[in-house]
Amino acid sequence: MSLSRRRLCLSAPLLALPPGAGAADDPLHNIVDDAWATAQGVVFSGRLVEKRRGPREDSGVRSSLYRNSRLLFTGGEEGAVRWSVGGLRWQTRADDQGYWELRTSQPLPAGSPAPGWHPIDSDPAPSSTAHLLVHDQANTVGLISDLDDTLLVSEVNQTTRLLRNSLAVPPESREPVGGMAALCTAWTKRNPRPEATPVFYLSGSPRQLTDSVRRFLQKHGFPQGVLQLKEVSAARTDPLRDQQAYKVQRASAILQAFPQTRFALLGDDGERDPESYAELQSRFRAQVLGVWIRRVHPDPKRPRFPGQRDMGELLASGPP
Repeated sequence: MSLSRRRLCLSAPLLALPPGAGAADDPLHNIVDDAWATAQGVVFSGRLVEKRRGPREDSGVRSSLYRNSRLLFTGGEEGAVRWSVGGLRWQTRADDQGYWELRTSQPLPAGSPAPGWHPIDSDPAPSSTAHLLVHDQANTVGLISDLDDTLLVSEVNQTTRLLRNSLAVPPESREPVGGMAALCTAWTKRNPRPEATPVFYLSGSPRQLTDSVRRFLQKHGFPQGVLQLKEVSAARTDPLRDQQAYKVQRASAILQAFPQTRFALLGDDGERDPESYAELQSRFRAQVLGVWIRRVHPDPKRPRFPGQRDMGELLASGPP
């Protein structure tokens, strides 16, 4: 049967990777998403695409705009995908838009790999290094944070500035929101193993910009985390225009995967973070440690939700 979209969802044992040649000679690379493994199961995903590179760190405006625009319009490719973490190996097939996913309710074998972050290798080669977070159950505090205008200055309410900020400068030159890298790091220190804290960066930016966003986070000292960007394609499953539905859908999956973890939710009021987080508060009351919102909306009368606090207070006081 021919399917326009293929996803591999398993409750049976994980697939073992047989020996065989890869697609190393093809002009493709694999945008591998960061993954996670808990007692509830494992999630891997990514996109097989034509090989494109983002702007260099020293690129000027014209070069950055050209390279970022190429990334946005890069086509996905159907084909076999193989990946491994430590001694564990898997395989699946990317759909006709290049997207692939493995989602299983079976946890990894005990102790293999150990709790913490582990690089993911893949064939075709990864476009940048993604990591698997194997959850340490001793860590009971997590963080889910928006990106644009929460961690990096994007000015989403001003279209011209948003496009310039997003496309016309290298990711290393993007402006971080003052104090947020230190604040996110402070949250991780509430756990006995801070370096393995379940940190999730959840954004509506297209997944084609995954490598660029990773470069920004690394350059500006944000703690290691699982980066989740939006799938944008003709056969998409992410809600394209409904930002609230997208955020709630993705964050709900995270909360369900970490049922013993309480998460701080960080966002801004430039789009729909307050509404999204209010919905999550009502559905996952025991797991939402608190909600903090950065005020960037030009309308001072924008509604505020009970129980949501200003980010400025958190920056001043640190995690409670």
